[in-house]
Amino acid sequence: MQFFLHGQLDPGVAENLKAAGHQVHEPAELAAGVPGEPAVPDSGDQRELLAAIAARQWMLLTNDRDLVQHACDQRLPGPAIMVLLVHAISPAAQRDAIVRLFERYPRLSPGRLYTITPGRVKVRQLPQPRRSE
Repeated sequence: MQFFLHGQLDPGVAENLKAAGHQVHEPAELAAGVPGEPAVPDSGDQRELLAAIAARQWMLLTNDRDLVQHACDQRLPGPAIMVLLVHAISPAAQRDAIVRLFERYPRLSPGRLYTITPGRVKVRQLPQPRRSE
């Protein structure tokens, strides 16, 4: 799987993802653009960010609860899988949370939001995006 890392995440999160065989993408890759894909300016536009991540078929891993909440509330089109590390998790706990996630769910399912707290991993269905009018 390919994960886009967003927010204030410990570098160990990326290391643990790579150790589990996943690819990691940083915000600078979106700004640089991909041939055939539009570059995404660092404008803070959440809709644009989610659309760019989805267009590249990356999964979102973030600790920005507001981004995930906005995406769910507004039913924005976005990545097929989102992983939220709750703000209260320390840097060391962030690294361990990735290990716990993949121990519990070796294969993440599309259309799901995985919320990782210090004590557990919760899974819920992502709301379906609203149809364009």
